[in-house]
Amino acid sequence: MDAPQFTANGETFVVIPLSDYERLRRLAEEADDEADEAVHRRINDDYLADRARGEDLSMPRDQWARIRAGDSPVRVIREYRGLTQAQLGELAGVDQSQISTIENGKRQGAIGTLKALAKALRSPMDVLVEGI
Repeated sequence: MDAPQFTANGETFVVIPLSDYERLRRLAEEADDEADEAVHRRINDDYLADRARGEDLSMPRDQWARIRAGDSPVRVIREYRGLTQAQLGELAGVDQSQISTIENGKRQGAIGTLKALAKALRSPMDVLVEGI
């Protein structure tokens, strides 16, 4: 089917019946909806995979509020998990004094240390390094 064309301001346009335009628009909206659904499925699948590996971190809002307010994520998560610094140190293979230094904001902690803490706390690494 050849559609009438016209040029305005150096750009060529095609004239199509309104019903065709509405059908094309509906198809485009459906494609957008499908893309949105795919993104939501991927996010959910990622969450479920993290959860299966024990790397999800579901905490009450007040705990997340403490982190947002500037409290040490290591401290907040450790306390939420019911661990002392010594217990966390034993689980992670990290000296208790290092944990204290990280929690008090005197040092950020080496990547290897933070990885070990994240694993012991069953927390995603990015939660621990969010403020770095």
